[in-house]
Amino acid sequence: MFSVTDLADRPKREHHRTHFTRRLEAFSDIVFGLSLSQTAIQLQVPATADELTSHYLRYVVFFGTFALIAALWVAHYRMFRLAFEPQLPDVLLNFVFLAFIALLPYAMLTMNKFPGNSVATGLYAIAFGGTSLPMLLLSLRGLGRRDPTLTEPERLLLWRAVLRNSCVVAAAIATLGLLPFFPTYFAILPFPALGIAVGIIRRRVKTVPARFRPALG
Repeated sequence: MFSVTDLADRPKREHHRTHFTRRLEAFSDIVFGLSLSQTAIQLQVPATADELTSHYLRYVVFFGTFALIAALWVAHYRMFRLAFEPQLPDVLLNFVFLAFIALLPYAMLTMNKFPGNSVATGLYAIAFGGTSLPMLLLSLRGLGRRDPTLTEPERLLLWRAVLRNSCVVAAAIATLGLLPFFPTYFAILPFPALGIAVGIIRRRVKTVPARFRPALG
């Protein structure tokens, strides 16, 4: 028989919500790691040694995709720290986000194999926009909870994430809309414009709308 003292000394079991969130974050890190490694694998070895240097665009796409996935990992970590709750909508949105992270290396492969092809460019735009839409919704959900433990700088980070991801989704939609009517190099112009929009957001957005702040009293 266990005594009262034995029960008091027994280590407390980790709360199931904390345990689930920790496991989900670990699973997400595995998806990120596999996707990063897949970007190098998807380069593929060319048929001849001369092609190692002749197809420079594939290296541009590789490093761009690697940097994109790394940046998305940072954004995902920040979202888990500030906005995520182990509720069904949040969990489903996280899995949608991870699905598009896993799709990015394949989209990179199609860009390398069919450079300038509108369908390949469209697939990459879908993968890029597909990562931003669930992050946008997760950040909005986090802000909507009006968690009083969040500091104003942390709340501002989430609000900027909402605006930034909105710009990415808009750029992806604009690219998909332009691809049937313009050459690829014109259709992707919304993405360079995206960099300008993000720069403006970082410089200009200094406050969070009142509807996302904790209620007084």
